[in-house]
Amino acid sequence: MSLEALRAANPRLVIKETGDPAFAAYGRVLDAHAFDGLVELADRVTGIDQDANRYVASLPELEADGSLSRLSIIFGCMPIQVGYCNGPNSKLNGLEYHKSTEVDVAVTDLVLILGRKADIGIDNSYDSRRAECYYLPKGCAIELWPEVLHFSPCRALAGGFKSVIVLPRGTNEALGKDEVAAARALAKPSGDAPGDPEARLFFMKNKWLLAHPERAILVERGAWPGIRGENIEVRPGPGS
Repeated sequence: MSLEALRAANPRLVIKETGDPAFAAYGRVLDAHAFDGLVELADRVTGIDQDANRYVASLPELEADGSLSRLSIIFGCMPIQVGYCNGPNSKLNGLEYHKSTEVDVAVTDLVLILGRKADIGIDNSYDSRRAECYYLPKGCAIELWPEVLHFSPCRALAGGFKSVIVLPRGTNEALGKDEVAAARALAKPSGDAPGDPEARLFFMKNKWLLAHPERAILVERGAWPGIRGENIEVRPGPGS
């Protein structure tokens, strides 16, 4: 897959490369060769479900790869989890952020849709026209800055995408009932206090999430339906 072919398949979208200076607002490109073994391993031990995305936060096989020490240093030698997200996704559907860095490694060609937390309104609304699309070729490794808006990769090829996701250990674990109740209480106005709008976006551990209203499965699970505008779709380019 070439970027030119992907752009031709999506004439309405501006799809940038991670080498574009604008990417610096979202993260940095890492030395791809340092993760060659991880890419090969992830490609071999993980598959693509054509019916739905599959996210596994921690996979022991990936965490045993020789790149773990390098990844650990990126996270300040704090405990990390190395997992994957694979699937057929082609739409924006939602935008999440973490209060930590995240490392993404493209095991296949893919597209990430990124945004800035600063563009979320005080009413927890976000205009999807502000989001930007970035193409990651197979083997590309990036570090996303804390609080960068992102979600599932989008496929660049018809067969789907594969990616390795590295985060602080515990990220994306379910909240307990008391934690959910505390966040909801913090979000509600009380007396002269207006309430904390960000608390309404708190969805899982180290995960704040806005959903597109079209993504009913997220809204039904309690995600805030704050994305306004088009549910951006990336059409795969030619090839398998």
